[in-house]
Amino acid sequence: MIRRRIVRAVYAMVIAVSAAAFSGWFVDQGEASGELGGSEGEQVYLSAPAATANGNDAYVLGSANTASTANAANVADIKAASDSVEPIAIDEAARTTTNSSDRNSGSKISAVTVSVKAVGGTVVEPPQQAQPADKTVYLTFDDGPSKLTGQVLDILKKNGIHATFFVLGEQVEAHPELLKRIVAEGHTVGNHTYDHVYKELYSGFGEFAKQIVRTETALQEAAGIRTKLVRAPGGTFGNFDQSYFDAMKGAGYTLFDWTVDSGDSVRIGVPASEIVSNVHQSKLSHETIVLLHDSQSHAESVKALPEIIHYYKSKGYSFAALSEQVKPVTFRLSDKLKWSRPKATASDRELVGRGIVQEHGAEPFVFSGERAGGAAVDQQLLELVVLAGERSIVFAPDSFAKAGDDWQVPLRNLVEGIGGSVSWDVGQRAARVTFANGERYEVRADDKAGIELRGGVMYAPLLAVLKQFGIATEPNVS
Repeated sequence: MIRRRIVRAVYAMVIAVSAAAFSGWFVDQGEASGELGGSEGEQVYLSAPAATANGNDAYVLGSANTASTANAANVADIKAASDSVEPIAIDEAARTTTNSSDRNSGSKISAVTVSVKAVGGTVVEPPQQAQPADKTVYLTFDDGPSKLTGQVLDILKKNGIHATFFVLGEQVEAHPELLKRIVAEGHTVGNHTYDHVYKELYSGFGEFAKQIVRTETALQEAAGIRTKLVRAPGGTFGNFDQSYFDAMKGAGYTLFDWTVDSGDSVRIGVPASEIVSNVHQSKLSHETIVLLHDSQSHAESVKALPEIIHYYKSKGYSFAALSEQVKPVTFRLSDKLKWSRPKATASDRELVGRGIVQEHGAEPFVFSGERAGGAAVDQQLLELVVLAGERSIVFAPDSFAKAGDDWQVPLRNLVEGIGGSVSWDVGQRAARVTFANGERYEVRADDKAGIELRGGVMYAPLLAVLKQFGIATEPNVS
């Protein structure tokens, strides 16, 4: 009898230990992935401290009621500064340099100096988006150029219309003279990937990125241009997840889906009359983006084009080509993707960013047939530098953003640079900050004070967070 009780007790202990380890494994998996389980645009703000299991205060960044609902045991489990933490999801968002006397000291910085410094080079600021005064139609043609593109250009020229051509890299290589004509006649060129093969493009963002870059190279070789406009084959709905959107935006691309589908590609050989009818039955709006195709199999689209133009003119519309001045139109995120795949990685994001690098010999980006450099404002590339004791935390260009009188930076880079560490609590959807002196803070998702979750990375207002951490900023903050 006693032996059975001992055995049962041992079993119970094994099960309890296993459950605890298994739970920790899940938390570690969440931390390793860098995912907070949040969505685009979620915000957090600082609230009152929550009591921890050992009686210390853990200052909570989150909704006003988080202090009363914070789980004391979870707060007590914040990793110590000596624990290893996963890198943030953006490569080289910041770099930290230290003197040997200060390196790995684990001490919390008490005061910092913040400055913004030019690092050379220029970046072209995109023009501001504004709604056109007149009702406007943007005719867009996908999948070309092909032998039919010349006929489309003839019709547009006859009607005095500029349009947008989302081209395939392989077609540009096959018909470079047509791309040159598109550019010469004042139309916008957009990137539609290299070969349009869905199963490759949407099996992982790395392949999508490669095709974007390959097409940019084809554009430069054929006509000396590159473009920041992209249309996803098949549209973004059901094909793009948030990591695709974030990676493309981070690289500087502007995405366009459409508001009117002409239906010219629902099957092979859709007759011109049906295409025109589809357009007539579509909703009219102040700005209308019409999806058409100019690939070799779309002769009926060419036949329908004059009637489509006549229809919109009869409704009082003007015509224009897309540009960065036009507000992007993208479909909402689908609740269920058509594809099973990993999310975009930091190396994928770095790769796609190479697409719009203006290499030697390239003309400025083409928007509506105009050279963007003539109207855009050149601005020096800037680094954000935080001098924290013997440490220098340098946020590279494009890794931070001006936010009023503050700067939004990756939270992990900032915390590690000032002597703390960060761990993620997936269950609580929170980032937990701890310093070697025992001070602890918790960052939670809410909507109050400019701390955003983007692609599993938490971005925080620099000065506001330093203040809440009790770290003074020098009077000469620039």
